[in-house]
Amino acid sequence: MNNGLKILIAYDGSGSADAALDDLTRSGLPGKGVTALVIAVAEVWLPPPDSEDQPHRHFITEGLKRRYEENLGLVEEAAKMAESAAERVRGHFPKWEVSSHSTYGSPAWEILGSAEEFMPDLIVVGAKGCSAIERVLLGSVSQKVVTEAQCPVRVARGRVIVDDSPIRILVGYDGTEGSREAVRTISGRDWPEGTKVKVLIVEDSIFVRSSLEIDVDNIKKIGEELVADLRHTGLDAVLETTEGNPKSEILERAEKWDADAIFIGATRYNDIITKYLLGSVSSAIVGRADCSVEVVRRAAYGAKEG
Repeated sequence: MNNGLKILIAYDGSGSADAALDDLTRSGLPGKGVTALVIAVAEVWLPPPDSEDQPHRHFITEGLKRRYEENLGLVEEAAKMAESAAERVRGHFPKWEVSSHSTYGSPAWEILGSAEEFMPDLIVVGAKGCSAIERVLLGSVSQKVVTEAQCPVRVARGRVIVDDSPIRILVGYDGTEGSREAVRTISGRDWPEGTKVKVLIVEDSIFVRSSLEIDVDNIKKIGEELVADLRHTGLDAVLETTEGNPKSEILERAEKWDADAIFIGATRYNDIITKYLLGSVSSAIVGRADCSVEVVRRAAYGAKEG
């Protein structure tokens, strides 16, 4: 991976967010040449700042004044929380340049707004929610960021590692540019020796294959070439093919294989049916996976070109 990588890390103080910080050590990121910004968002509302002609804020009731002061306290806590998380990241990566930032408002939109300013190459968010309903709902912060961000997003779930087992990565490959970018991202990371990669091709129904004009044989051929490229970088890579629903097959294979992370491409489509069929795969995997999921797309913020 090239130096100059910029990473935006969203942190909310939850166990999920702490797991996301620790997960960074098993994500193949380089030990130096990285600028990271940790952002914490206080989910509160505050009125606009005082102006020069109105230096003292007036409130209709004492209750509103107390609520305002409480919210100010939450914003201050967010600042401390962000810096604490930044310190934790520095502990993991002492050669990174790490800073912190806090703000208030809607977490998803504040994260996306910060990304517009910071222009990261990768956004990292924790995966909150343990129940089936919480994990499937598309209105979560992580799902919103995955859908709207203009760069790759890693939805991190920490795992209890009891030994020095090799990192295991499963990548869903369907022949699209997004899935090829996912494989290229893996090959560009700094993985420890013994890291295993499984490139999985899932042949969907005849209707889907024919309607999207997918040449399965060509996909397999390119998949074999990509696996060979991964092996040349020192990774223990294999290609597997199966039939079924990509959503369930990728999740089941990842669980059975005890994968540390799933990499999947996010390709933008002009045709609304195509976008729904393939875009729903990444949404389902982000919402239901037991491991971290990295949704890969080319970074397209402001000055980033090519």
